[in-house]
Amino acid sequence: MRCLAVVNQKGGVGKTTVTVNLASALAELGRRVLVVDLDPQGHATEGLGLGDRYDCDGPATLARALLGRWAGNPTELVMPTATGVDLIPANVEQFVVEPQLVSVRAREHRLTRLLEPLAAGYDWVLIDCPPSLGALTDNAVVAAGKVLVVAQPQDSSLRALELLLDQVHSIRTGLRVDVQVVGIVLNLWEETLVAKRTLAALSQLPVPIIGVVRRRTRLQEAWAQGRSILSLEPRSDVAQVFRDMAVAIEHHEAGELVGAQP
Repeated sequence: MRCLAVVNQKGGVGKTTVTVNLASALAELGRRVLVVDLDPQGHATEGLGLGDRYDCDGPATLARALLGRWAGNPTELVMPTATGVDLIPANVEQFVVEPQLVSVRAREHRLTRLLEPLAAGYDWVLIDCPPSLGALTDNAVVAAGKVLVVAQPQDSSLRALELLLDQVHSIRTGLRVDVQVVGIVLNLWEETLVAKRTLAALSQLPVPIIGVVRRRTRLQEAWAQGRSILSLEPRSDVAQVFRDMAVAIEHHEAGELVGAQP
């Protein structure tokens, strides 16, 4: 099982859009894919068509599993979706997980232990992280060992990326966990001077830009319908971007990852 944490501490950059559509592209390649919705807002759960699970109150939830209040078989948390990928959905209880994890021993390894029994069933696990650098994101980074950063082409993205890389470094040194930053996805791309300046600056970093996703209203429409852009508009340019990204991250395992341009 290969695992990827999709991260950025800023909200509104499109982590969920990238997670859902990249997962769909990997499934299109014939891979068995699991998405973990670690964001208490539950956007991936809604975007994969299971928004009704967000308010469900049952014993088997991701929140209760992370806090040690439910210790059943993790397969009970997994649900199929119409997009061809499986999902561990979020529910509203996840808003209390992060503050309660603060006092828990080995809190950064809770998600790792939860996913271990599922490893044999999947080729890829994609973790949609919350917009923060707290305990939930730490859990995702430790469990995955690989990070995909989603950023908007704005000047503030550079500072946000610096903070994120500092966090990854602290996990490497403090927890002695090997973590790789696989690449950057520039989302909501438009042909502006700021965007081009940001792209030029990010291109100087030792982290490849593996995808540039143009701003498209159809992406939001697909999310609202609980579908991926690959099913809504399979021949669109943006669907092809996600297909190319799926191939790129698989090539990363062979050391063949190359950057993308708009």
